[in-house]
Amino acid sequence: MRLNKIIERFSLVSGFEMKDVSRYLPIIADCKAYFESLLPELNENDLRRAEYACAVYAFYRISQLGRLDDLKSFKVGDVQMNVEAIGEAAKKLWEAERENISDILDISGDFAFRSVRV
Repeated sequence: MRLNKIIERFSLVSGFEMKDVSRYLPIIADCKAYFESLLPELNENDLRRAEYACAVYAFYRISQLGRLDDLKSFKVGDVQMNVEAIGEAAKKLWEAERENISDILDISGDFAFRSVRV
């Protein structure tokens, strides 16, 4: 996966200008590494799909980690969004994108404790 393509897509998804994305690079790189650990060999089309999904996932993770705390709200056109709305929008976007790439990557998002016999 190409980090520069993921960063470009992250900027588009998040609404942040490229100059402001640098503060999120460690999280974006971590998401890239996570995806790469799960992905099989991909053709160019599926690679682009995975890079977009990775950007969406990074935006979702950042919104869940509270990294948007200095951003109380922002305005895009006539629409103003607050932090809660950003987090909810990121979650919905990630859920939709996770479904879209389920044919190449299975990230169920489920977590369960299972018993272990010793």
